[in-house]
Amino acid sequence: MSMIALFSSEYCCPVGATAGKNDELTITEALRDPLIAIVMRADGVTSEEFKQLLEAAAREQKSQSSELLLPTNRRIGT
Repeated sequence: MSMIALFSSEYCCPVGATAGKNDELTITEALRDPLIAIVMRADGVTSEEFKQLLEAAAREQKSQSSELLLPTNRRIGT
């Protein structure tokens, strides 16, 4: 079996709280992921530091997406 076959969608199963909803991990899932934990340990990053980083990124993303949805009262040329 090739490596490509191992990573194709027929061999991957949705797991966790987001199963079937999307392909992104929640912050809680990311903090519990064993592979992420290995990388954090190798990089000297604590769970609390990583959590704060993810929460800050989520706030920023939410802020930016809400700004895109705000109606603008300005009209071009007036």
